Formats: sequence, C-alpha cells, structure tokens
Amino acid sequence: MFRKAFTASLVTIAAAGAVVALTDAPASAADQPTFCGNWLQQPSKASNIRTVPGTEGRVDDPQEGEYIRVREGSYGGHWYAWAQLVNSGQNSSDTVALLWKYTPNGGLYQCGDRSGGSGWALDYTAGVRDTQSSRVQPKFQTGNGRVELGAAVPWR
Repeated sequence: MFRKAFTASLVTIAAAGAVVALTDAPASAADQPTFCGNWLQQPSKASNIRTVPGTEGRVDDPQEGEYIRVREGSYGGHWYAWAQLVNSGQNSSDTVALLWKYTPNGGLYQCGDRSGGSGWALDYTAGVRDTQSSRVQPKFQTGNGRVELGAAVPWR
C-alpha cells in the first residue's frame, strides 16, 4: 500500500530550479508512519545547502508565493534531506512534512518536526540521512487539512 501511494504521487521530474505541479494526495498518503530515521534535528547546521532538483512547487494560494521544496546539505560526513515551507506568512497553520523511502525495508515514512514527536512542521522538518533514504518528496497540509504532494525524486 505504501508503494502504491508513493508511485501514484509521482510527478514528472522537472529541471533544476523549475516549479513542478503538485498533486492532491491520495487518502493513504495522508497517513504515513512518523519516523525520521537517524535524523539531523537542526538542518540549518549543514553546509553546502541546496534545493534537491525537481522538488519545488507552489502550494495553497499561488498568489501568496507560498511553496514547498526539499533541501539537502552535508553534516558530519553525511548528506541530509529535509522539507521546507517558504513564505507561509499569514497561513500560520499550514504545515510541511517530508515523505521518504527508507532504504533498509523499502517503507514510506513521514518526517516532521525536529523533535521527532510530530509528522508535521511549521517551517522545515528534521533531516533524514543519505544512508537511509533513496527517495524524497515534500508534503504540504493547509490549516483545514487539505494535503498536497510535491514531486517524489530519487535521492543520493
């Protein structure tokens, strides 16, 4: 079921820097288990930070300039990926999550706040490590519970 939901949410990978179309999440994609693996609680400590190509997309009301993306950076000899919500402004109840494929068991998980206690974050999520993940995808939720998915892309 996880693989089916993951596959169903794939969006064509766009060139670096391009904005990709978001898809409405299938019902099963809204309930992935919360797990961040061996995570980086403060991705801002990473170096060489950049956007993972093909993961940036506008969300909710495009005129407000709100968008999600997956970022990556290196820290302590590993690369980490995390989802980020940019320009949430007046939409303080909007949240972001990172869907990621756990390499050891092939499962799809959702990483959220940096404490590991929630599957959602207000600004950016914890970072998942390169040795544990093979695919990443940003996920967005409005304050009223509507979920949108960004592009799922191979990673590291």
